[in-house]
Amino acid sequence: MLKNNKPKKPKIISGVYRITCLANKKNYIGSSDNIMRRLKTHERELKEGSHNNRKLQEDYNKYGSEFFEFRVVFIDIPKERLTAYEKVAIYLYDSIVMYKGYNDIWPTTNHKMFKEAYQDLSEKGLIPNRKN
Repeated sequence: MLKNNKPKKPKIISGVYRITCLANKKNYIGSSDNIMRRLKTHERELKEGSHNNRKLQEDYNKYGSEFFEFRVVFIDIPKERLTAYEKVAIYLYDSIVMYKGYNDIWPTTNHKMFKEAYQDLSEKGLIPNRKN
């Protein structure tokens, strides 16, 4: 009997991710319904010098890839709640602040959804220490 040797497709995971510059401790927070694909896109654009976040690209060019870390922060978040969880992560990592991060705008979500996401993560013990 012949086996099907087709490679398995990787599981598509939704959630929130963080790109950290280890040289200056600045963070970029994002969310996607396919985190791994989105992180690969960020990495490719940074290597090519074509990333749309100018400050992130400048630091990548200055410090090099070895000073950047790509991590998943929260996984398996329903698509309709991604921006609320992204906003919580931006708050936790202070990534909206000019000198502490690369995010230049808050994601659009209502305050109730933000509070619900924060409460959910808090109850699960997933709120990290804000001191990075």
